[in-house]
Amino acid sequence: MFGFAKCPNPVQPACRIIAHLVVYSSLYTAAMMAAMVYLSCLLQGLPFDPVATAILALVVFGVYNLNRKTDEGEDAVNHTERYSFTKRYETILFRSAIFAFILAFCLSALQGFGSLLITTIPLAAGIVYSVPLFPARFGFRRLKEVPFMKSLIVAFSWTLPAALLPICHAGLSAGTATGIVGVFFLVQTFTNTVVYDIRDVEGDAASGVRTIPTILGPQRTLLLLTAVNVTVGAALVLAGGLLLDLYPVLLLAAGMVYAQGYLLCFQQLGTEKLFFELFTDGEFILLAAVLYLLTLAVPHLPA
Repeated sequence: MFGFAKCPNPVQPACRIIAHLVVYSSLYTAAMMAAMVYLSCLLQGLPFDPVATAILALVVFGVYNLNRKTDEGEDAVNHTERYSFTKRYETILFRSAIFAFILAFCLSALQGFGSLLITTIPLAAGIVYSVPLFPARFGFRRLKEVPFMKSLIVAFSWTLPAALLPICHAGLSAGTATGIVGVFFLVQTFTNTVVYDIRDVEGDAASGVRTIPTILGPQRTLLLLTAVNVTVGAALVLAGGLLLDLYPVLLLAAGMVYAQGYLLCFQQLGTEKLFFELFTDGEFILLAAVLYLLTLAVPHLPA
């Protein structure tokens, strides 16, 4: 249904090249983090922080491009198109990742030690996630080989910086809104991570990689994610209704509905890998874009 090759269109090759560039270079992933920072500012009642946005987008771009190098074995099986792209442009991507790290840490250092400390979270998580640091007697060399730990590390490495860096730059302490933002981001990114594991379950099982879907099976994993999304999402909306304004509550509800949408549509979308990545990773980008347009249309909304 969504396959590019099934749609005879002269613009198709150019669109596909652009999509590969944006998705496989991790630019889209960096945009996802930028959108999370924007939403974090909105939910916490803070003005938009462009410096925090730039810092975390750069760090995520760097981490994910370096992660492509450490995961080449798995990508060669599960993501042949992405593997071909990253191998072809590996020198450019590697140098861009290093430059992104340098720029991000310079910007965060100018903001103070707290900012620098928060900025290191994705990099530190990426190292323990992908690099074989642990002795063989542990039964694993990398934390990504531990099923639940793998997904939680990814979720926390996205959640903590996005929730904490804006209030750090504002010189404020974490409050109730920060906790709600953190739980919201944690559930959404955990769901996103595990859904990718469902899509890659055959390749992971063949290569001996243990993930939640290889243990529970795809259907049970989808049921688990649905239960978590609905239960925690409802609790967040209820808590937000008591503690936050109307628009943040609507945002929380929209995020839950979006995530549930791609869980329900997984069987139809999961085989179209490029479209699937655009769709699942687009949650925060779409929410941020809609909210930005609303701030233009309705002046009293927080910008």
